[in-house]
Amino acid sequence: METFLQTYVSFIICILLYFTYSHNAICYGREVDYSSQLTSSLLNNSIKASSFDVRSYGAKGDGVTNDAGAFQTAWNAACKSNGGVMIVPSGYTFLLQPITLNGNSCQSKVVVQIDGKIVAPNKPQWSKIDLQLILFSGMGKGITIQGNGGTIDGRGDSWWSSGGNRPHALRIVDSSNVTVTGIKVLNAPRMHVFIDNSQYVRIFNVTVSSPGNSPNTDGIHLTHAQHVEIHSSNIACGDDCISIQTGSQDVKIHNVDCGPGHGYSIGGLSANKTESQVSDISVYDSTVSNALNGVRIKTWPDGYGFVRNVTYSNIKMKDVHMPINIDQNYCGGPHTCPTTSTNAVAISGVSYWGITGTYTNTPVSLDCSKYKPCRGLTFSSINLTQSASGNIPKGNPFCSNAYGRVLTSTTPPLYKCLLSEAYYQATAPAPAMAPNQGRIQASLWGAAAPARNFFLPFFK
Repeated sequence: METFLQTYVSFIICILLYFTYSHNAICYGREVDYSSQLTSSLLNNSIKASSFDVRSYGAKGDGVTNDAGAFQTAWNAACKSNGGVMIVPSGYTFLLQPITLNGNSCQSKVVVQIDGKIVAPNKPQWSKIDLQLILFSGMGKGITIQGNGGTIDGRGDSWWSSGGNRPHALRIVDSSNVTVTGIKVLNAPRMHVFIDNSQYVRIFNVTVSSPGNSPNTDGIHLTHAQHVEIHSSNIACGDDCISIQTGSQDVKIHNVDCGPGHGYSIGGLSANKTESQVSDISVYDSTVSNALNGVRIKTWPDGYGFVRNVTYSNIKMKDVHMPINIDQNYCGGPHTCPTTSTNAVAISGVSYWGITGTYTNTPVSLDCSKYKPCRGLTFSSINLTQSASGNIPKGNPFCSNAYGRVLTSTTPPLYKCLLSEAYYQATAPAPAMAPNQGRIQASLWGAAAPARNFFLPFFK
């Protein structure tokens, strides 16, 4: 009876699979895993239905024809599909004029799979001078840009020798839940990857590459970006490997190799007397080699705002011009510093732990403002020695208006360079009091009111 029931059930399942799989079911003679066949078929059909190959929409992939129109059409189709995948296949070179892929009406979990090569036209062939080659905008429901070694080549060498505005290679703006992984971005005319006004961003297993003398070619540029993680990537460029600008908060950078380039930079902030706010930045377990700077904070005179709660830890330097640098008198680019200044961005709560390796000019430079001195700096396990390559004089640390603590012995010695917080408290000018503030203090504390330092602003 049991055998008959088993045979009967198998027969019913076979009939169902007969119609489902178009005569592919085999019911006798071997054991069949019906559930796995059904799952596999549904999965394959789902992937096929939600994949949108740019070649199917007219892309030639010959490196000569402008494929931007086909990319736009494929994007529009993928965008309407929940979990849609726009495919840029391997084995082809797709020439693109500037293109904007807007996500305001997209479904969630859209993916762009870049396995082939995308190239920009040379400068004379650009149809219009846009701010970037590829722009993803308004991806509020998330966007994943991924690849198996696919590339975006900005062909920046035709731009670098000329002045004026230069476009970025890849820009993502007004987006959330962004992932960029598994791609290479090469030779951007200016920024390679530009993240603008976006939240919850992950960038990993990415390669950025342009010559060390390519001007202003930041590797990854963040502005108004929050909750960002960048890791397991290699960046070589002509400017900051990673640049963090105003409005950025909660940024974690780790296991990144930088060089050549200008290191991991916060700023330049507050040009033209503007306000900047940057906080909660961590750079750790990373390297910098053959670079102008290692870890740097740079702000313009007469700006205002703050940089605070920044940690650099376990970073290895090799042949770096200036491994540790704070510059509150930064005046880069074509601008000139004001002849007089009375304000500065407040820098506080910056920690340096386990910064080791070799320098080629100055190991530590802390050039802080007399109007807003650097506060709450912490140094521990710093070991920076002269590079063995080349004939360079021994560099001494430089400190100006920098206050904090040295927790361990350091190379070079920093205990005489850095001023103590106690010294700042003893010499800082009294803050201006509002009317009646003195009488309020007396009423709260009695005749033996505490010293004025109690009412100084609290710095982390």
